Amino acid sequence: MPKAESQVPPPIVLHGSGLADWAESAMLIEDRKNLSRSTLRQRLRNSAFVEGDELDVHVDLLLAEITARASVAPHMYPFRETSSGVTRDEQVGQAAYEFLLWLSVSPRYREERRFDETDQLFDHLVKQALTRYLGEGARAVRFAHPSSDGRPPGFRDAVRWLAGLLNLGVGAAEPRPRRKDGGVDIVAWRPFRDARSGFIVILCQCTAQQDWVPKAKDIVVDQWRGWIDFARDPSTALAIPFAIGSGFDRWDELRRTVTMVLDRLRLCELLNPRQLEYLEELRTWTETERGLLGAVTEQ
Repeated sequence: MPKAESQVPPPIVLHGSGLADWAESAMLIEDRKNLSRSTLRQRLRNSAFVEGDELDVHVDLLLAEITARASVAPHMYPFRETSSGVTRDEQVGQAAYEFLLWLSVSPRYREERRFDETDQLFDHLVKQALTRYLGEGARAVRFAHPSSDGRPPGFRDAVRWLAGLLNLGVGAAEPRPRRKDGGVDIVAWRPFRDARSGFIVILCQCTAQQDWVPKAKDIVVDQWRGWIDFARDPSTALAIPFAIGSGFDRWDELRRTVTMVLDRLRLCELLNPRQLEYLEELRTWTETERGLLGAVTEQ
C-alpha cells in the first residue's frame, strides 16, 4: 500500500542543508527507500515554506546537498542522489547519522528538553571522532559534568586528574569548584612513547543547543593554561550535531574562535562505522525518537 506523509519536521532554514535534513527526516520517519524528484516537488508544493515558482530551484539545492554529503562521509551517510531523486543506501549503517539528525531537527526532543538522554552518547561519538583524527596512539576522555570515564566529580580534583593523564604539571591558578567542567566536554591528545611533553592536545566543547555559535567561546584557553602547564596553547574544538551549510554566514567568525569545527558531516567523515561504541544504545534511542516523531507507513 502507498505510504502516507507524516508530520516531518520542517526545514529550519530554506537552503540546501535545511532541505536535505527535511528530506532525510521524511525517508526515515516514513521508512521510505526512495523519494523521487516529482514526489519532492509535490511535497514542497504542499508545504507552506516553498513558493510554487521556486520548486525546481529548491529540489536542485536539496539534491546537490545530498551529493555533497555523500562525498564527505560515504561510509556513514546513508543517502544518495540518483537520476530520479534520492535513495537510502541500506548497506550503510544509519544509527550514528540518524542520531545526529534527530538531535538537530526533532521538535519533540528540543521542546521536551531531553538533553540528559543524549549528552553522553553525543560526547562519546565526538570522543571517537577526535581519536581517529589524531591517529594511532591517540587518547581521549570525557571531561564533561556529570563525570564519567573515571573523572573525579569535583572540578579541582578533575583538573589534577587530567593533568596526570596528560603527564603535565598542575598550573599556578586554583580551579574554582563551581566551574564543573570549564567548558570542556572532551579532551583528546596524541602522546609520544618517550612520555615527554610537547604534543597536540584538543579541548572540545560539545553542544546540541540550537543557539550553538556562542558555545565556541566557552573554552577560555588562558584559564586552562593557568590550571594545567600546557606550555603552549592547546587546540580548541566545537562539536555540534547540526550540518553547517556551505553558505553559513558566521563561518569566518567561528573558525577564528576555535581551532576546529566538527559539524555532523565532519564527525561522520571521521567515524569508523565498524568500530562504533555504544551502537545498541544509539539504535535504541534513534528508533524510539523516530517513533515519537509519528511514523505513518500505510494509509
